[in-house]
Order: sequence, then structure tokens, then C-alpha cells
Amino acid sequence: MARPKVCISFDYENDKYSRNAIRLWNNNKYIDFDIIDKTPSEIDAYNISRIKAGLTTKINESNILLVISGDYINAPHRDRNEIGCINWQNWECRKALELNKKIILVKLKSSSLIPEELLGEKREDVVGLELDKVNNAISNLTVH
Repeated sequence: MARPKVCISFDYENDKYSRNAIRLWNNNKYIDFDIIDKTPSEIDAYNISRIKAGLTTKINESNILLVISGDYINAPHRDRNEIGCINWQNWECRKALELNKKIILVKLKSSSLIPEELLGEKREDVVGLELDKVNNAISNLTVH
């Protein structure tokens, strides 16, 4: 079986350090998955449809969406009406569900919230950003 490709969903303003820690895992020869972290340059644009296209490509290239849930996971984005979800992370979750991707929710703290779009949806939950926990979650998703 091919190595799973994992796409990272994160709040750029507040959780980029967690994303950067995950990117370093790609250098670990003991992991059995590949991180697809191509944060689209379109994110710097103000064209919502361009941003959606870039994110859709990123999610479509993966098998698993790894969602980092920090303090602002359900914070309203100023463009939420144009986005069609409360914020970009929730939009990424919805898109991953539409594309039948498997989802891992990494709660940075036990009190971290679940993204609105994932309430009631099948996913693997992990508390704490630890490689062993994420590895186990990926194994659970790829076995089933």
C-alpha cells in the first residue's frame, strides 16, 4: 500500500508554529506517511474563488486531512459569507468531507473545540501534537 498523503489544515495567524512542527516530521525516517504542505500562494490573495481552487487542489492530492484545532478553530472570518463557512478551516473540513477524505482532528489542548463542519462526522481525534499519536491515528484510518 502506498504511503498516505496528509494535508494540514491550520489557522495561519494563530497555529503556524504547530504546522511548522508537523512539517519537520517529513525529515523523520520512521514515519509512514507524507506531509503535503503546499500552503497555496493564493491564500495571500483576496480572490475567494482562487483561494478555494488552491485549497481544493491541496486537499484533493491527499488521503487524509489533518486539522489543527487551536483557540480560533470556530472564530468567524471577516469574509465568512463569501467563503460559505464560518472560516477557512471549516471550509477545508467541508471540502475534505465532500471529497471523501479521512480526517484527523488534532486538538492542541483537551479543551480545544471541534470545527463546526466536523460535528457528528467520522474522524480520528488526538489530543496534543505528538508524532506517535498522529501515527496511530493514521494507522487506524488506513486499516479501516
